[in-house]
Amino acid sequence: MTGIVCLDQEDGLLFNGRRQSRDRVVTEKILLMTEGKPLWMSAYSRRIFPEDAPVCVAEDLVGKLAEPARKDAEQVESAQEELEREEAAQKEPWQQPGEAAFCLIEEAVNLENEMIDEWIVFRWKRVYPADVFLKFPADDWEKELIETFAGYSHEEIDLERYRKKDRAKFFCETEEPADRTENFRQEQEERL
Repeated sequence: MTGIVCLDQEDGLLFNGRRQSRDRVVTEKILLMTEGKPLWMSAYSRRIFPEDAPVCVAEDLVGKLAEPARKDAEQVESAQEELEREEAAQKEPWQQPGEAAFCLIEEAVNLENEMIDEWIVFRWKRVYPADVFLKFPADDWEKELIETFAGYSHEEIDLERYRKKDRAKFFCETEEPADRTENFRQEQEERL
């Protein structure tokens, strides 16, 4: 699943339980980006989208996303199946089964959530008052700047993508660290 958030220059997400800002160009880009795929959001977020926008509203969206993180391995699968059943029950003709879902988040959320493996960040080129922040640790996430564009009420907005770093490559090695060191020494000696 891909999470979508709007942050300011200092990673601020919310202030006093409300979004910091909004921009109609961002709303349009989100709809274009998710066209034909499920776009989940809270009732609070729904209000900034056109009435005819093809979106899915879920109460306690962040709570549903956090449930698997609190459960053991068997329960994770059960929770994901339950969410899929709820999605299927709310399906509209424009949604294609099996396609990746998007989730607009305007609430505090845990970055360690196992259901979200990619984040799309619309970054305001300003600093707003904030009391909830969403920081992406450099060790866990790869950042990519996709584009900078002009918004309706913002001169510039950055569109960024964060992806979980591939940790599998670190666990695929068969040599022990001591073996690698010895092999390196031998290679250096052979070169001399």
